[in-house]
Amino acid sequence: MGKKILAILGAIVLVAIIVLGITTCGVMKIANETLKEKEPQLRQYVQMTEAEQNEYVLKNMDELIAAIAATSTPDDDPDYEKAQKSLAEMKNDPEYRAAGLKLGRSIVAMFIISSDPIVADLSPEDKAKYQAEADQLEANVDAYTKVKED
Repeated sequence: MGKKILAILGAIVLVAIIVLGITTCGVMKIANETLKEKEPQLRQYVQMTEAEQNEYVLKNMDELIAAIAATSTPDDDPDYEKAQKSLAEMKNDPEYRAAGLKLGRSIVAMFIISSDPIVADLSPEDKAKYQAEADQLEANVDAYTKVKED
């Protein structure tokens, strides 16, 4: 009886490991494909001035918010207009935009640091700058979430 239970548990663990491996491999493949698609934009981003980078991040943040607003609440939901108004107000709040900008810059920096071809072309100073921005991702997520909740 004990051997059967151990055999079943072993089989479950083996299946779980295989599923985890396949899932991880699939996620990595999707991430690499996405990174390859974004590489031209990231190369342009690296060449931009800081003001242009901020504009790029804010522009893409606005598109993301618009997409979320369009898909988050169905048209027939009575709270749809309220949800859209709330998102529009948040989008125009300076504190929200500042937190979103910092978060967006960290995300783009993480993409840049994750792209070996782009990193190979960066100067050591630029590598350090983007690595520092990427390292701030968790803190920026926390700050963005706090502002969003307030």
